[in-house]
Amino acid sequence: MAERLMLEAMAAVDACLPQWWAACEELREREAFASTGVVGAYGGIVPVGSLRDATASVYAEIAHRFGWLQLDRALSEVEFHRMSTDIGGWVTQDRTMSEVIETFGPPSVWIGGTNSLYSKTLAYTVADTDQGLICVHLWNAVADAATETGPQGVHPEPVVLAVRHRPGRFPDSFSFTPRGLRRRPTQDG
Repeated sequence: MAERLMLEAMAAVDACLPQWWAACEELREREAFASTGVVGAYGGIVPVGSLRDATASVYAEIAHRFGWLQLDRALSEVEFHRMSTDIGGWVTQDRTMSEVIETFGPPSVWIGGTNSLYSKTLAYTVADTDQGLICVHLWNAVADAATETGPQGVHPEPVVLAVRHRPGRFPDSFSFTPRGLRRRPTQDG
């Protein structure tokens, strides 16, 4: 809610409220905005502990489109195309945050804290505001099996659950790692 209110205020200051409202309506049409907002749309995608950063990534994408998002690093068109092409197949295996950064470089936007015990989202994009974001959703909490964990049942670093990278309907815009499929919330919570 905070992101939405802040962006609407920025749209009012920039005299682009109609474009902001159109962006919000597009979220609804793409099923990226449920009765409980973007967080509700993500509710069936990532575990509860990852919702905040995942939700912020949707608003970061809108901010990028409006030219408000300050990127830490803009990918070249070639890097972005390669990542767009490769990421769906790349996540067919379980991956860690360090593997994401080793493979694709530092993110354009780091959403969430730097503490390895907490979830975060790494977003990648180019300077061109017409391009969307590729969002890598990372998670770290009690794991599925004791053999996959470090001390106290926590991974030594965040693991990739899902990547939001496809256009179209929000539920169809994700690719999942095997661990992401196992950790995906069920209908009954």
